[in-house]
Amino acid sequence: MNILAIETSTEVCGIAYFENDKMEGIEEAEIPRKHAASLPMFYASLQDKTNFLLNELDGIAVSIGPGSFTGLRIGLSFAKGLAYSHDLPIIPVPTLQAIAHDCNHDAPFHVLLFSHRDMIYHQSFSAGGQPTSKPDVDKWDEVSSIVEDINLFHVKCNKFTKSKNNAKNVLATAKNVGKLGINNFNDWVIKKPYTLVPNYIAPFEMNKPK
Repeated sequence: MNILAIETSTEVCGIAYFENDKMEGIEEAEIPRKHAASLPMFYASLQDKTNFLLNELDGIAVSIGPGSFTGLRIGLSFAKGLAYSHDLPIIPVPTLQAIAHDCNHDAPFHVLLFSHRDMIYHQSFSAGGQPTSKPDVDKWDEVSSIVEDINLFHVKCNKFTKSKNNAKNVLATAKNVGKLGINNFNDWVIKKPYTLVPNYIAPFEMNKPK
């Protein structure tokens, strides 16, 4: 399977090309607030290095959220532009699952992603990396009580997790978006993604009553 994979849900901006299920190239950097300018340049650079052709792709995988509101809009808008130009499907890849993809562990674990203020996106996974809950967002005090004795993999939650010995800092990457997009293509693909929107986790949920 040949796909492009896009990651813009965090401070990382990246795009990767997979040919016959193997990653042939990636352009990626941690560049806060520069996704809109950088993603087109990364795309052009990746195309120059790998010589991929849009009309030979099976689809475009994109990190769909939760994550940065602005980053998610940029990534999905770019993916839609490419998809519409060559009638390609889009594979929306859940962001926390993509982050969890490399977090293999011998016990259940949680993935955390910083949102804003003291709000944290979070989701639980089995030892094998399968999700065991839906992604959610809560204040750190509540998240902390949930994950007190669980291994943690987190993105930009250092100020909250610094006292926890079971916490490891990780980064989002387009490589994982591509791997999950390929592995779950038949279940996740959207052939006519006209109404596809990012999974922000609705604002009212971010202030939901306790």
